[in-house]
Amino acid sequence: MKRKININIKRFVETISGAALTDGLVPENSWPEFAQERGGKQMIVVAAAPRTGSTFLANTLSQLTGFKYFRLCTAYSTNEHDLYLPALCLMNRYGCVSQLHMKGSFHNAALLKAFGIRPLILVRNIEDIAVSLARDLRIKEEAVDYGTGRMGYSFLWQDRCTKELDDEGLLDFVIDLAIPWYVNFYVSWYRLIERNDVEALWITYESLMQDKESTLQEVLGFLGLDSKMEISQDLLERRYATFGGGGNGGDEAALNSAQKQRIRQRFSYYSDVDFSRYGL
Repeated sequence: MKRKININIKRFVETISGAALTDGLVPENSWPEFAQERGGKQMIVVAAAPRTGSTFLANTLSQLTGFKYFRLCTAYSTNEHDLYLPALCLMNRYGCVSQLHMKGSFHNAALLKAFGIRPLILVRNIEDIAVSLARDLRIKEEAVDYGTGRMGYSFLWQDRCTKELDDEGLLDFVIDLAIPWYVNFYVSWYRLIERNDVEALWITYESLMQDKESTLQEVLGFLGLDSKMEISQDLLERRYATFGGGGNGGDEAALNSAQKQRIRQRFSYYSDVDFSRYGL
């Protein structure tokens, strides 16, 4: 005979939050601020594929709403793929904007539902992504000092092998190692949304860059915030000036026909998924 377990949710949340505080998730002197009641504020999660403008979107939303930027990922993770329960418990009382490269896993979907979070899914034309990521790796190569072991940050683990590649070889490298992640990212969220496991808003890099104000108004409306909140052009230009994403479109010209075909081949296993937001 199975014994029924009665869990006191309030006590569980308080215990987890206390443990997170003890672990140094947030400075001890900031605890009274985090301990305030939620007061109608919310956690805004930007679940984004890299090189899609997520930094611009998250920072702009933080400025517009006044919510602080706070990482909701696993405590000591650098990949930011999983929501972290203690962080959610803490920020549930305060509100925040969080930018995460997380996939639509069962774990993340359950936590999103439990905390009433409606994520923003940010994507970009996949051919533009491939070229942008290759260019980013080139830039990061300049930040690597193999003599001292100092490494520049990159989505892909930076290895000295990339410096040995010509531009075509670097694009092949990205297509082989990075594009499968983008496939899984997109499919995981598509499946969750299709099954109504999570309520989310798809946003494309192209729409965000082409009409920042209208896209942000749509986002605010979806989140239940004041869709008529003043979005000043000065704020948008200041935020965009610090965002190194560049323009959109045209990057696919750097890819040869064989590379374009190889990218599409990686998506061909999911014939039932609509990849139009990736430009496919």
